[in-house]
Amino acid sequence: MRYYTLLLCLTVHIACFLSEHIVIGKETATVTAADPESATSVTTDESSAHDEEQAKTATKEKSSVTDQSQKDATSSESEDKVETEEEPFQAGPLIDLFGPKLQSLKLVDETSAQISEQYTNEALKGKNVIGIYFSADWCGPCRQFTPELVSFYHKMNKRRGQKDKFQIIWVSRCRDVNSHYQYFTHMPWLALPPEEATGARGEMLSNKYKVKGIPTLVLVDDLGQTITTDARNKIPQDKAGIGFPWRNPLSQICSIVFPRPLRMMVKLHLDAVRSKLVHTMKGLFGLGKK
Repeated sequence: MRYYTLLLCLTVHIACFLSEHIVIGKETATVTAADPESATSVTTDESSAHDEEQAKTATKEKSSVTDQSQKDATSSESEDKVETEEEPFQAGPLIDLFGPKLQSLKLVDETSAQISEQYTNEALKGKNVIGIYFSADWCGPCRQFTPELVSFYHKMNKRRGQKDKFQIIWVSRCRDVNSHYQYFTHMPWLALPPEEATGARGEMLSNKYKVKGIPTLVLVDDLGQTITTDARNKIPQDKAGIGFPWRNPLSQICSIVFPRPLRMMVKLHLDAVRSKLVHTMKGLFGLGKK
């Protein structure tokens, strides 16, 4: 009997032992079976995150390339614009006299005006007679003569066959810029910029035409050749402008007989000879040496 009882107990212990190992095996198998899914899930998540990051990087690179292309295009357009707005080359006797640019003034209303700049050769194209007017707002005789000159200017430019052939360049002797532009509102013609008029160019013109006082009106032709330096006194004597521009007879004959291109060629040749002669004389007397 004891033998059977012992055998039964042994059998129960073996059964319990086997039962515990089977459960543990199942749990281990379950965990093992779940691990690949977990690993796959983790791997998939990491792969998805990596793909998203690559996509973001590609988008940023594409955006950067697009921005750079836009900047390059804008830069190219700016360079093209600068090249387009490059000032034209100007040369000739009128450029030597007045410089590359002249100013005009247009009244916008009773209290404001618009200042514009024009290229000298374009502004004076087709003008046969050009006046160089030295005057200032503080000068009483200038304030008296300017309205008379305005009337004469309009009258000459309405003449049959001579319409808009007369232009005037004002060389200001005003003491400041505000006075310059205030006085300019009374004039329908062009002017040197104030810094030019009161600077070296204005001084050069004053010396060239031996201006001793103001108002002074000098007339030159389209080649810059002097017609008269006394137009200030000619206008009151010939208000109808019958003798305008008061050329001397020899000059009048030359302007009729010799065409403009030939006169231009002769003038350039004479200027070159004069310049060469002055340079030679300076060399002989050592005037160019310091």
